[in-house]
Amino acid sequence: MGNIHTGNLPPVEVSPQHLPPVEISPQQMEQFVPNLLISPHMLPLTDLEIKFQYRGKEAGSRTVSNPHGCRLYYSNLAPTPDKVELFGPVILEQVCFPSTNEIQNEKQRHYTEQLLDVMDRGLILEIQGQDIFAIRLCQCKVFWSGPSTGTSCGPNPIERERKIKLFSLENFLNELILYQKGQTTDPPPFEIYFCFGEEWPDKKPKEKKLIMVQVIPVAARILSEIFSGEMSWSADSIRLQISNPDLKDKMVEQFKELHQIWQAHHTQSQGQWSMQPESMQ
Repeated sequence: MGNIHTGNLPPVEVSPQHLPPVEISPQQMEQFVPNLLISPHMLPLTDLEIKFQYRGKEAGSRTVSNPHGCRLYYSNLAPTPDKVELFGPVILEQVCFPSTNEIQNEKQRHYTEQLLDVMDRGLILEIQGQDIFAIRLCQCKVFWSGPSTGTSCGPNPIERERKIKLFSLENFLNELILYQKGQTTDPPPFEIYFCFGEEWPDKKPKEKKLIMVQVIPVAARILSEIFSGEMSWSADSIRLQISNPDLKDKMVEQFKELHQIWQAHHTQSQGQWSMQPESMQ
């Protein structure tokens, strides 16, 4: 089980059965989607999927459910309450970079270890409400790309000990609503990439970088997958009620609007089926 942090409200406990199965059928989605959109507390709002890549090959992955965030690091030194300035708050989940033992190329392993050796202090991913921030403590330079980078096309460095916003769930929901209404052409992005020790983004693909880390806000991924799939589920099980008003009013309104969009898609698809000849039914 995990907790969901909702600003100043108490954490909401989330059990695994609230989340959709890994492989979900239309019948299962029929039950899951309406309940999700009218009860957004069921979403793992602060969960992060983290994937490590060493020169294009996945070296490890992990899902972080700590409502405060985590620290990405490589060191034998553990954070303590008297060393917050060095390693950040102890309440963060500690996520160590994978070993380089699986790297076959000796030169690649040598340079990767050089970068890891200066990542004792790490990179903090801090969660505040439904926003994600980064604070670089480590000596290794870190570059990133993601929804909040704006229109910048060149390398995007994270200045040391400077807090920057990586992702806003509120902005994502607003953009998802606009996309579902047809007011924008592309679905909102939600994936965040970090490149350690090399400039990013640049002309080299991420598969050529020594160390890349992908961070995915789980709630954004789930919502994106729901609304990018076929809108052919039954609306029989929709219960139009807000039984758990434990988020800020504005966010609840956003989820309600997404629910209405989903319902409109379903009604339209039912109408198209009813107009087909009997021979096609």
